[in-house]
Amino acid sequence: MATYKKGILGVFSGKVGTVVGSSWKGISYMKSLPKASSKAPTALQIDQRLKFALISSFLKPIKSITNIGYGSVTGNVTPANAVASYHLNNAIVGSSPNFQIDYPMVMFSRGELPGPSVPVMSAAPGGGLSFSWVDNASANLAQSNDKAIVLVFHVPTREFVHSDAAERSTGSLEMSLPTHFIDGTVHAWMAFFDANGKQVSTSVYLGEETIT
Repeated sequence: MATYKKGILGVFSGKVGTVVGSSWKGISYMKSLPKASSKAPTALQIDQRLKFALISSFLKPIKSITNIGYGSVTGNVTPANAVASYHLNNAIVGSSPNFQIDYPMVMFSRGELPGPSVPVMSAAPGGGLSFSWVDNASANLAQSNDKAIVLVFHVPTREFVHSDAAERSTGSLEMSLPTHFIDGTVHAWMAFFDANGKQVSTSVYLGEETIT
């Protein structure tokens, strides 16, 4: 792969013949299309493809959140590549071909903003969840109006729901869930994003609950 300022016809994006042009953070790239291989994939390659498909499917519904949550990565790594790389290396358990997501290791954001202090989750009557935390707005970089981002994953339907209806200083959040979540298992995570979406905390796993 090469970088360039001006191609023969100037900067371009997309495929032209056997060359692909793209850009990231103001740097233009040009690379050739990969050659098709006639070799059968190895067991390791098959496993890697299975893992990548699992992670891609899991993360796709929350792409808009992880794009912010991993937006502070440095260098020439996109948020999409950074979040995929982390989860491929840290958030998969099981044996081939039955790989599974390791929910406690999932992180939808990674950053320097102070995270939730003493976060607690509990099931609420009527198909909801209650969340509480200690206001730590006096911590370095933290602000009272940082948004509390709560992410909930419903295992049976593989659906995500999220809320940003509370701020750091609020200290609590009541979250109503879709009725079809009742009797199902959910996993939840929480982080803080600043008001501008520029600074984020590293998300924390809140645990597992059965919705009643």
